[in-house]
Amino acid sequence: MYICICKGITEKMLQDQVTGFNRSEEQILKNLGIGDSCGSCVVDAVKKIIENQNKLDSKSSKSNS
Repeated sequence: MYICICKGITEKMLQDQVTGFNRSEEQILKNLGIGDSCGSCVVDAVKKIIENQNKLDSKSSKSNS
């Protein structure tokens, strides 16, 4: 599914940024160019970033138990 139609950014591309770099929301948005055009995707993109970060955190905490 597309997150940003203007830039052609998919959920997979967003997830790869989170899992590969695990940077701040601002850095991920900047890396992908999300919000550079119309900006209507930013809220959804940040929600997806947080969801993916939470999934990583829960996997990490389960493996540490």
